[in-house]
Amino acid sequence: MLGIFSTVNIVKYWRYCQMYGVKNATRLAVRRLRKPMGYPPFEATPLSRTVIANSEDSVPALAKTVSVVVPTKNAAAYVTHLVEKLKAQRRILPCEIILVDSGSTDSTVPLAEREGVKVVRITSDEFTHSFARNKGASTATGDYLLFMVQDALPLTNLWLWEMVTALEANKLSAVSCAEYPRADCDLFYGFLIHNHYSSSRPDQDRILAWNESCSSYLGLRSNAQISDVAALIRRDVFENYRYRTAYAEDLDLGIRLIRDGHRLGFLQNTRVLHSHDRSSYYFLKRGYVDARFLIEVFPNFIFPEVEDKSKLFCDILTMGNRIRKVAGELQKLRLPLPTRELTQRLLAALATPQTEPDLPTAGLDSELGKFMQGLSERHGAPPSESPVKANMIRPHVVDHCERLFEWICGIYDVADRKLAEDLVRALEKVFAIHSGSHMAYLYLTLRNHSEVDETLVALDSAMTAGV
Repeated sequence: MLGIFSTVNIVKYWRYCQMYGVKNATRLAVRRLRKPMGYPPFEATPLSRTVIANSEDSVPALAKTVSVVVPTKNAAAYVTHLVEKLKAQRRILPCEIILVDSGSTDSTVPLAEREGVKVVRITSDEFTHSFARNKGASTATGDYLLFMVQDALPLTNLWLWEMVTALEANKLSAVSCAEYPRADCDLFYGFLIHNHYSSSRPDQDRILAWNESCSSYLGLRSNAQISDVAALIRRDVFENYRYRTAYAEDLDLGIRLIRDGHRLGFLQNTRVLHSHDRSSYYFLKRGYVDARFLIEVFPNFIFPEVEDKSKLFCDILTMGNRIRKVAGELQKLRLPLPTRELTQRLLAALATPQTEPDLPTAGLDSELGKFMQGLSERHGAPPSESPVKANMIRPHVVDHCERLFEWICGIYDVADRKLAEDLVRALEKVFAIHSGSHMAYLYLTLRNHSEVDETLVALDSAMTAGV
């Protein structure tokens, strides 16, 4: 109990008082005392693996059928290669491949049909992550269902054999696997992959099930980990549960499964090739949707209440302006520089308060810049910052960037112009995520108080569309 009043927690509480106000910071502290975030389980149950022989032909064949369900939208760049890799899987019966296409305007459907793939068509208005996958599964005939995304690729010809073998050998209901980034993966997504998997025991395959840690948010999230990037599930189990949420459908399914006593598997050493180079505006929306729906999926997810719309939007505009200026100051640096020195300079520039009003549009990702321009037109240019009321976005951005920069310093000793520009783009995406999540906190807070106005309804609609 005394640990609650540690120096770290007292400093954090004081900082939150500055960011969110004393009343809201105190409410948050009380709620977290009642529902602590907790920790992932300290001990992982290792997953039993069949040793793979040197020759594919010496691996015992499996007389099992797998139906692969893949939602698609304008996937012409991926579909042929994905189908080739699935058809190349060895020591298991040929896959049934089902694409659920939601209105592609490119050659996705003709390419798939040319490969003998079953195509289920839905309209773009019908699409949700759950509806599309449930629709595809309803036409499947295999012993197992494998849910994938259109731009993930098996890394080996025994990938599917490894997934099925792990599931059967450990008597699991479902199994997922980790990702390996593509060669053209941008720096920020590479960090996201590293951060996600390193926090859950890297290089260790494990069994997930309900335990005492599931009473907390972090414990439940860790133990309910199904990833629709590549998730294999027994067909009979899936038919009893199915997907049901518009977002985070895989986590919701995982929670329901482990609550009912099912065991899941997560494979760190069996991976798919998958990564993205998303825009900053995408991460603005992703940050919003993550926060907006996590409270529905995780009943013990606690968020800070944000009640002052004008203050939040001014903080976002102010921080966006600081990001733009950091990008401008980068151009003045003489590179290359030691990576550690460069990251320290970026953090110092990020922490410098704004001293004069400005509009944070130029130099940002185009869609993000347009969004920021709209904010500034509705709410005015950000004022000079007050040293008393802290910007509620900046501390989260700085903390996130410190972890990002520490990771990159462990990889590169020296930063050239290209790496420096990649770091600034990553910084902008970090800003976008935390701006999005705080707009969701605002929406959720005012919704709980029955104070959502037309502006927030329009914002909610824009942020949740297409994610």
